[in-house]
Amino acid sequence: MQGRDPHLYLTKLRHHDAVCNDGSKAGYYIRKVNDISMWVIYLEGGNYCNDVGGCELRKEQYRDLTSSHFWPSKKEGEGILSTNYYINPLGWGSNLVYVPYCTSDLWLGDSSAEDNEIEFKTEFHFRGARVIRRVIEDLLDSGMRHATHVLVTGTSAGGVGVMFHIDKIAAQFRNVGSSAEVRGISDSGWFLESGHVPPNGNLNHWKVNKTIGDDCLELNKDNPWKCLYGNNIYPRIKSPLMIVQFYFDTFQLLMKGINLGDHASNDNLSRILNEVTSSLRNLDTVFGVSCLGHGILDNTWLFTQLKVRGVTLKLAIECWYMGICPKRNLDVCDALKPVQECNESCPDMWVFGPPQWSQDFHTAMYRSRTSWVPYGNYQYYNPTAPPFS
Repeated sequence: MQGRDPHLYLTKLRHHDAVCNDGSKAGYYIRKVNDISMWVIYLEGGNYCNDVGGCELRKEQYRDLTSSHFWPSKKEGEGILSTNYYINPLGWGSNLVYVPYCTSDLWLGDSSAEDNEIEFKTEFHFRGARVIRRVIEDLLDSGMRHATHVLVTGTSAGGVGVMFHIDKIAAQFRNVGSSAEVRGISDSGWFLESGHVPPNGNLNHWKVNKTIGDDCLELNKDNPWKCLYGNNIYPRIKSPLMIVQFYFDTFQLLMKGINLGDHASNDNLSRILNEVTSSLRNLDTVFGVSCLGHGILDNTWLFTQLKVRGVTLKLAIECWYMGICPKRNLDVCDALKPVQECNESCPDMWVFGPPQWSQDFHTAMYRSRTSWVPYGNYQYYNPTAPPFS
């Protein structure tokens, strides 16, 4: 079964306060269907910027992450936003919404360029929290208030956004008299306390008080960045939430300075594995996979092929909604084994950059596997893809 049109079409927000870093209007891509009962919303990820220099560099190198001026008029959804039944059995016939990330603030900020020009000598807007609120308002006005089920998802920075906003989004539904059940999926946004988060200065000029909550900020006056850690966010969330996380998250490994391509020690792997599995152990609904990677929801191959004890993420989500399967899917692995040997469905991957196509690489990493699929700066192994020439 295939949707008639696989594309989602761009809508710019009419609100003048919901803007990207450069002041251009934020927006969303949408594919509406006649049945308005089910909606799937996806928040894009893409890191953040630390300071004026970092934000200027981001503007030059990743213009779509700081401005809407260059966004295409339509895009085709993958993974959780696919319109193909066999790829996305839960959401293929739903109303699908993709919210591009152009605020560089983990979807937390609510500060204007005017605020920042005076206090921090930068002309950037950080309006991620405001953008989410305005997107939901827009969708409620266009029929989403009549929904029965709403699934808010996101990867990386988008996953952080889901955790911080899911209860606020549920409140927006209640405020318009809607009884829709609002659930969330946070993918690769579960940052560990020993990992890397923005320094305190970012939280100040992003003006995150309304988003994070004064209670957490008051509790962590000297270290407000602690409020960004998954284990500190999760206990405050009331809405049903699934956490999706790689045990060996490549972004977090990079921030820790660990490059598995340089043969990280077993001690490092063991410590990381223990930290991640301990933090996920008591979660209600979780999909934890012992692979190298960062982001599953928006990648069709990973969404449909990566497995935890024989269960793919697409099946785990469907089961969660139907209430017929265990809600906790966690790999159990021996840290002393090579990462790829723990879970046979893991894609092979050269971490933090494209592989160097040398004889040494072929001998050490390629083995008998010859089919690699480019994915961002990484190379994923896919047994169904043709080998490179």
